[in-house]
Parts: sequence; structure tokens; C-alpha cells
Amino acid sequence: MNHSIDNLIRYTDETYIPVLLRLSKKEDKEIYNSLISNQATFVSNEIKGQLFELVKSRNPSIRMKSEEYPTAIQEHLNGINIDEYGVWVYYPWSKRLVHLLDEAEFIELRTNRNQYKITKEERDILSTKKIGIIGLSVGQSIALTMAMERSCGELRLADFDVLELSNLNRIRSGVHNLGVPKVVIAAREIAEIDPFIKVKIYPEGLNKDNIDNFFNDGATIDAVVEVCDGLDIKIETRYKARSLGIPVIMDTNDKGMLDVERFDLQPERPILHGLADGLNPENIKQLSNEAKIPYILKMVGADTISARMKASMLEVEQSITTWPQLASSVILGGALTTDVCRRILLDQFHDSGRYYVDFENLISDKEVKELVSVEPQNPHHALDSKLIEEQLAGYFKLYPQEPSPVSESFVNAIIKAAIAAPSAGNNQPWKWAQQHNCLFLFHDKYKSWSWGDCFEMGAFMGLGTAIENVRLQAAALGKDTIVEFFPMKEKSDALIATIRFKDLNRNLTALEDLLNSQIFIRCTNRKLGNHDPLQQLFYSKLQEVAAISAPIQLFYIQEDAELGKLGNIIAECDRIRLLNQQGHKEFYQEVRWTHEEAATTRDGIDIASADLSQSEIAGFGIGKDWEAISLLSKWNMGSGLKRMSIKSLKAASGMVLVTIPHFNAEALLEAGQAIERMMLFCTAEKISVHPMLSPIFFLNKLKQGDLQGLTQDNIKLLKELSKEFRNIFGIDEGIHSSADLVFLMKLSKADPSEIKSLRKPKNELFINFDQNN
Repeated sequence: MNHSIDNLIRYTDETYIPVLLRLSKKEDKEIYNSLISNQATFVSNEIKGQLFELVKSRNPSIRMKSEEYPTAIQEHLNGINIDEYGVWVYYPWSKRLVHLLDEAEFIELRTNRNQYKITKEERDILSTKKIGIIGLSVGQSIALTMAMERSCGELRLADFDVLELSNLNRIRSGVHNLGVPKVVIAAREIAEIDPFIKVKIYPEGLNKDNIDNFFNDGATIDAVVEVCDGLDIKIETRYKARSLGIPVIMDTNDKGMLDVERFDLQPERPILHGLADGLNPENIKQLSNEAKIPYILKMVGADTISARMKASMLEVEQSITTWPQLASSVILGGALTTDVCRRILLDQFHDSGRYYVDFENLISDKEVKELVSVEPQNPHHALDSKLIEEQLAGYFKLYPQEPSPVSESFVNAIIKAAIAAPSAGNNQPWKWAQQHNCLFLFHDKYKSWSWGDCFEMGAFMGLGTAIENVRLQAAALGKDTIVEFFPMKEKSDALIATIRFKDLNRNLTALEDLLNSQIFIRCTNRKLGNHDPLQQLFYSKLQEVAAISAPIQLFYIQEDAELGKLGNIIAECDRIRLLNQQGHKEFYQEVRWTHEEAATTRDGIDIASADLSQSEIAGFGIGKDWEAISLLSKWNMGSGLKRMSIKSLKAASGMVLVTIPHFNAEALLEAGQAIERMMLFCTAEKISVHPMLSPIFFLNKLKQGDLQGLTQDNIKLLKELSKEFRNIFGIDEGIHSSADLVFLMKLSKADPSEIKSLRKPKNELFINFDQNN
């Protein structure tokens, strides 16, 4: 074989263009003979069948007898040797030599079954069109569907990736193509379907060096299909398409979502319907992959993706490496995109928008069983002024004495300090009232009721922190406090404490002065910190501060190994909470997603106060969907829900556990007072505090026998975690058998938090009956 022939049919891993041989040409005849002699392994010569079908298709109204066809075929050949008629196509990658009708007759016959869904005139228009496809997973299905339907005359395919075994769940290919570029595989199959469709490939993917060529090589493409993963390319493609007036179509492989942007009709249209505001080809290059995630989710519609996709995304880099794609969805995308592109190119469809062909919605059981919610309902009603007034009337019938008067400015200062106290999830479960110069603390159980809060321990400790702020502020203003818990003697009543004031006949201690100065500075700091250990002396002082007025005992850890073990326990408890319907609901009720939302409600936790990455915030957003989370629960997954707790512990300087000798309401109120002193002391020492209470709540639910909402697997796991938790802190079952766990907090050396949780206004939390009367 001469060199020119050898070069023409040479095979490489990126060969995708077939060799077309017309035997009327001398050089083609030589190549054909050489292939027949020693190159072609498989020869297919079904030209008679094609001619039979061609003759038949051209005479649809005539019922020809089988014996008439040979004569009709000979007439059609008009003296040309049948072996030299048409074209011989050689496919180097498979060593197949196939005899076909030549281009015009091939196209005529191959598209015959399109009539009249696509007319001949429309077919001829489409044969002049050029379509670019970026991304060859969904894109392969689109390209092959377009080729089969012959929706265009030229395809330009861009993808930098090669076929891997895990791709074969959605990409139509055989295992013999593993390691072959995806664009080559698609181009070869197109050539095997129709060797006359022009295909250009970009195996390096689309980039700044080849984007002009992709759009303008020889002639400008008429439509671009963008189905790639890269945010940079998504944005650059659209800017380029808009500048050239080219429509962009995107399929997302989930819920049959198809996106259409008609830059050809609306040249000023914002890209991605305005969902990519602030991004352009220049500044996007400066973003890290982490920073790109919120934009990607916004573009594809994080709220509208399927529950299974959301659940899967939360498992990425946990139990799976990337988000899933299914062949059924990919093939549907091929059909939808091909249909829409064809109608755009034929001037039959003119709109932009986002469209869904959601099979689960369109084709579903006619009778859907209603899901019965098993989540417990809040048994309480909001505490109103009428109930408070009734309780005060009952109180003064029993205790008619009137304490010494206090000034309005004093009361205002006291209430301001009380409201600044911390509470679980910043739920602010208190209502304050003043009557006859006595201060009353009421528990608004509607605010604090929680499935996870065993025995209302979180609420009682929160009320205790408020009492401590009142005590400290009063002392700073020259008043001593006389506090009585549950004066009506019924723990179920809303009235938690009465506080009377008398002159302070002593000097303010240095510690009281220090703690009081931190009341309005203290905040929960969720920043990660730098993991610097704290001195033993600090923990000793912290124990002294805690135990001033209550039998509080502290345990602490700060070694990496123990912190790692504890991080896993906290993470497991967080997972139990989030995989429970009520726990999930309560968690997300605490979150405030914007500063505006936080300023409006003035409760809950502003998500901006947490030291979260962009991808973690995005994960939080996806996790709002209970349907998605319920799938993780059903699959016994959800490891991704543990990541942030583990990450937080790795940055801790230490973890402090608070225990009390007796688990009851009074002890929890006293514990709350001690906890507030500890927090204020840490603030003064520039140590950040972050309560992490999920293991405390769940381990107490286990100990107190409050197992409602827990599965048998939850209970088994919590029993194991309880033993490990106590071992980590060195709590001996014999020596500390009566120690009840009530509070756990992370200590760290972190930058100050710029965002503090807001508080409800005074008029919502305090009623002055002395003034009202």
C-alpha cells in the first residue's frame, strides 16, 4: 500500500472520521482493493436491500410484486455495476467496510420515516444547521438523538473526559471503549449511524483557546447545547452565545428540567434568566470551587431539584463520589433537547424559560396515600398577659406583702440584662412581669417546647441564665436579690421565680464587677478557632466561678484524640436529630437565612454567625427538604450531616462538661446561673464559647426514659455513645454515679464574632403592671 493510502486509513485512538470510497474513482478503487485484501475484517454489502427499500419508498402508492423489484432496481442502476454503486464506507476503529447508498439517496431513505413529522423541506433546512454540544454525558444522548433524527448537518462536540466504567450507567457504549475520549466515542457512533453528518470534536473540552473556533469554525453554529459541569464554561458559553445571537439549551438530568435562553431573539437577555448576576467570564476565574457552589445551586434551582437528588448531594464525598445520573433521565434529556432544538431551528418555537417533564409527577398513582405525620405537636399555647395577670393575682393572695420600691430606671436596666441572656436556639422562653415592685419570671413553654429537650432542661437552664444576669446587674446597681423558685409550689405552673430587691450592704466583688461588665458583650461564637490548648489554671478558675452558689462539677478535655472521639459522638447525635422529622423541623425553625429575616423575627440563629463554608451553607439549604432527609433516614445514610460537628471539634481548644448531683428543675435553674457565670468569665478572658447540646439532650432522654421518637437503632447507638461519652471525660460510674450531664460547651481562641443573636423587644417580653395600673 502506498503512503497516501496508509495515511488515509490509519487508525489512532482519536480516529472518528470514516473513509468514504466511490469506486468510480481510481484512487478510491485502489484503497478499496487494499482494504478487501488485508485491512477490513468485516464487510457488509447490503446494497440490494437498500435499493429495494429506496424503490419501494419512492412508489408508496404502488403495490409491486416481489418479482418486479429486480427489474426496478436495474432500471434505477441505469447500467452501473451494483458493486460500484453508491459509496463504500470504511470505519478504521472497527475495521468494518460497509456498502451504502450515496449521500442524497442515503439521506432520503434514512429520513423517510420522519415524514411528515419532519417534512422534506424542513429536513433540507435542518441539514444546513450546525449545533454545538458541550459535555458528553447527557450530551452523548442528545448528539445521538439529533443524529438519528437528522436535526442538523453538523455537530461540534466538546468534552475533555474519557469513558470510565462508572459512566456506563448512562452513556451508551461498550466496555471496549474504556479510556477512549467521550467525544470520540460519540463521533464514531454518529458516523456509524450516518457517515454524511459532519462532526468536529474538541477532546480538550471547551476553553478560552478554542471557544472562538468552536463557535465560528468555517461558519457560526446555529444553536449551542450546554450540559457540562464546569461553572466557568457555563458562564463563558452564554456570554459568547449572547454576543453572537445564538440560542442556548441546557438539560439538567433531573425532573426532566430543560432550560432555554433565546439570545437570538433577545440579545440583551440576562444570562441564565438573571440567576448568574454578578458573574462574568473575568471575575468567575477568581472564585474557588467552594465559592462557586451557591451559584451552581442557584442556577439549577436548588429548591426545585428532586428529593432524591438533594439526598444524593448530601452524600457526595461520603458514600458516593459525585451526584448521580440515570440512563432514563439522560435519554429523556436527549429527546427533550433534540425536540426543542429542532423547533427552534425551524422557527417553530420562540420562548425562553425553564420547563419540566417530571415523570414522577406526570405518571404516578392515582390514589396517593396521605402520609400521616407522626411528629408530636406542641401541647402549649403562647403565654399571654391574661394568664400572667391571673397567676399574679393568685400569688398575691398567698403573699400579700409588698417589698421595698424600685425605680423605673432600675427595672429597665434589670430587664435589659435579663433579655440579653442566652437560651437554647435563642428561643427566649421568658416573660417578665413587675407588680408591687416585685419581679416575676414566667416560662413561655410554647417557645421552648422541643422534642429533643428532655425534661425541659434546656429551657430551665436558659431561664437560669436570665436570673443570673438580673442578679449581677442588680448588684452593680446597689441592690441585693432574693430569688424564690416555684413560689406557687407547682412545677407545672408558668411562674418560675419571684425576685425581690433590697439594698446591697456590701461592696461589689471583683468577680461580680468583671462578670457584669460582660453581660452585653457575651455571645455564642461559632467561629472555628485555632485549636490552642488552654492552661490548667484557667479551668480551675472556671470551676470556682461555676460552683459559687451551686454544687456544679466540671470535666474537661483538650487532647486531640479525645476531641476527635467526642466530635464523632456529637456528630452522631446531630445526625439522630436531623433524621427525625420533629428534630429536623425544630432545627430548621431555629435557622435565620438572612440578616433581614433575623432582624424581623429577632430570635433564632443567624446562619451568618456560623463559621461555614459556601458549600456547607449550600448543604444546609438542601437539607431543608424533609422529603430528601427522610430518604437518607430510610437508607440509613446521612454521614454528610456529621461533617460540621467533627470539623468544629478539630478547631476546639477544649470541651467542658457541666454536671449536677441531682436532676430536677431547681438544680437546672441553678445550673443555668452557673453556666451564665462561666460564659461571662470566658468572655472576659477572650475565650470563645459555643454550646453543643445534642449529646446532652439525647443522653438524658435515654437516662430519663423519654424514648418517644427514637428508633431501636437510635436507642442502641445512644447506649453505646453514653458509655463512650463518660469514658472520654473520665466520669467513673462508681465515684460519679450521681453526676447528671446538663451542659457541654466548646472553648476556643477565635476571632470575635461580628454577628450576635438578636433579642425580642422589651415590650414583647416584659409587662409592668405597676405602670398599667
